Amino acid sequence: MKRMLATLAFSMVAFAATPSFADDGAATFVQTEHAKILGLVKAKEPTKVSAEIDTMVDFDTIVNRAFGAPCPTGLKTCTDHFADLTDAQKTEVKGLLRKLVEKNYRKNIDKTVDYEVTVKKATESGGETKVRTSAKSKANTREAPVTVDYIVVASGNGYRVVDIVTEGSSLSKNYYDQFHKMLTTSGQGYGQIVKKLNEKVAK
Repeated sequence: MKRMLATLAFSMVAFAATPSFADDGAATFVQTEHAKILGLVKAKEPTKVSAEIDTMVDFDTIVNRAFGAPCPTGLKTCTDHFADLTDAQKTEVKGLLRKLVEKNYRKNIDKTVDYEVTVKKATESGGETKVRTSAKSKANTREAPVTVDYIVVASGNGYRVVDIVTEGSSLSKNYYDQFHKMLTTSGQGYGQIVKKLNEKVAK
């Protein structure tokens, strides 16, 4: 979980030059948003950083996938738990997940500021583009690079990130696995999800 949530911290590290890909639009979007966030972090503009993260990441879709509507990246079949939530519950959990992701993003900024990210390739399939990046520490050259895939979809006149996959592990699937277990375990349910999210946000 910690590594998955830390993934967004790579959003503010420096990018190497991006080569040409089949879907330059999605790759350029990822690179451009990272550059904007990096500049805002260096300028110590936390409110603007949050706003830019909201511009880059489609939290609504990540939450939907985390509850199985549709299935998260890496799962062909799943249970649609989202349909069982009330409108108030949907609003509540979206707010909590946004806070949690941003909280962990900020916590990991100092750990990843010395990373250089290179866009390796961008491949389109089923209306989604997977922008593969490699994050490499400049301070510790012996440290193995981390592969981070940004799942990007066209949205209006631009793009949004709808999932993030770190070393083959999807952010939305990570949440789905946890939520599904709590929702299908006797004595737990939605209340347990809210309890756990609130505890993580408060830490």
